[in-house]
Amino acid sequence: MSEKEKENILEGLREIKEALRETRISIERLKESQKETDKKIKELTESQKKTDEQMKETDRKMRETDKRLKETDRRIKALTKAISELNGVWKNFSEKIVFDNIEDALKEVGFNVEYIIENVKKRIGSESIEIDILAGCENEVIVVEVKTTLKVEDVEDFIGKLKDKFLSFFPEYKGRYRVYGAVAGLKLQEGVDKFAIKNGLLVFKYKDKGEVEVLNPEGFKLRDFGQRKA
Repeated sequence: MSEKEKENILEGLREIKEALRETRISIERLKESQKETDKKIKELTESQKKTDEQMKETDRKMRETDKRLKETDRRIKALTKAISELNGVWKNFSEKIVFDNIEDALKEVGFNVEYIIENVKKRIGSESIEIDILAGCENEVIVVEVKTTLKVEDVEDFIGKLKDKFLSFFPEYKGRYRVYGAVAGLKLQEGVDKFAIKNGLLVFKYKDKGEVEVLNPEGFKLRDFGQRKA
């Protein structure tokens, strides 16, 4: 074997040795990298577990909140129903007091009532009207609106009913009767009596012992909503 061949063999061995060394280094680095990857995977797994637990806890709290909201909604509906029923009782009580005393109250202001009707309801097509009390005589009719607590907006709505709806539903009164309006309440919002009187209405208020008081001053002029012809 020549010297040249020996040198080539030695060189080849050195290259193989270097390649093996670099391979070992690469393997060590790969092991370190794998350890780091394993560590991150473990941390991620732990983080995911915590996230899952937090989501479960959040879901539990949401279910509890939803349950509480449903219970609150149920209680609100029950309370609303109770209030509505109570308001209905008070409304019936108010109407009963006024109905039992309306004849005397109207006589006090000069009406000799021939008939009194309670809870008059009428429907034409899809439209309807409700009158709490209707009292009348030969050529006059008094439409009475009763509220537990009489407010300005109640008076405004009632005036609208007299102007825009009453004669459409009761054409028999048009041109032949004077149509007057009256409002009554167990309690009156401050200033509502003056507002109603200013708009030409009779005003009745509940007194002690079931009596009804007329609040209109002497000489008061009623507004005629009946468009009566002479």
